[in-house]
Amino acid sequence: MRIRWLINIGLLFLVLITFFYSWTIFQKEPLESSRFELTEFKLSDFNEIKIDFPSRISTHFKVIDNNWRMLSPHKARADELYVYRILSLIATSSSEKLSSDNLSKYGLDEPRLKVTFLGEGLEEIFLFGTYNPVNEDQYVLYKDNVFLISGGFSETSSFMPLELIDKNPVAKYEKIKGFDFSRLEQWQESRLKLYYKNNIWNAEGKNVSVVQSEITDWFEMTWKDIPAKSVETYKIDERIGYKSFDIIFQDNKKVTFYRIQESPELLLFRKDEELLYHFAGDLGFTMLTPHVEQKEEK
Repeated sequence: MRIRWLINIGLLFLVLITFFYSWTIFQKEPLESSRFELTEFKLSDFNEIKIDFPSRISTHFKVIDNNWRMLSPHKARADELYVYRILSLIATSSSEKLSSDNLSKYGLDEPRLKVTFLGEGLEEIFLFGTYNPVNEDQYVLYKDNVFLISGGFSETSSFMPLELIDKNPVAKYEKIKGFDFSRLEQWQESRLKLYYKNNIWNAEGKNVSVVQSEITDWFEMTWKDIPAKSVETYKIDERIGYKSFDIIFQDNKKVTFYRIQESPELLLFRKDEELLYHFAGDLGFTMLTPHVEQKEEK
């Protein structure tokens, strides 16, 4: 019994010490941050971004109908992930805040990149210079100060413009209501069309039907937020007679895709955007081959 009491007293003592130590930690004054905020703006204060290079055409983004679009050098839906990476420069902080008296010291007398953020009555300009050889952060001039920030901002800004285009052939705000595959060779006989209504897929055509679980799996694996490997601008020669199909959206807008190539990779041309989307061959085959059942003719 004596040993057990000693053990209990020891455990109680240990708990009291732990409690007291934890309490003293929380009573300490918080340490002041040694980092410097570049701006006090919010990301939502800006709806336009211009990226300028000394020897390359500028890249221009703007919010149109609540979505980021690229206006130059291509007119296309922007990859919003990349846009917000660039825009987050507004909210970043720096370990250094230096004088701008000697810009050549930081490569800012001839900046390699200029990023301009525009909003209502706002024009905030950031100039990018050389990299710090010790930590590989980059010197940036904003207002009258030189800051040292992650080089990732200029790296993302320096991507080729095609890499900054949304690689999804269907925008996130475009809600698919149906497919018309009837012009593709494999579906010409059955005249296959698919429609989604009241959370149910239906097949329209000759001797075809759908199993809900299978057609839902097909849609999830192919057309729902599945990006292409790459995208490029393209001019189609309609004299060649490429096979095509339509996607119908909930607002009854219809978009036509042309199948430019099927193997070794699928190339789909979206007519209204004049963009060519590249998909791996196996995924491409599945995209154009929905899981439908062929009924036997009586």
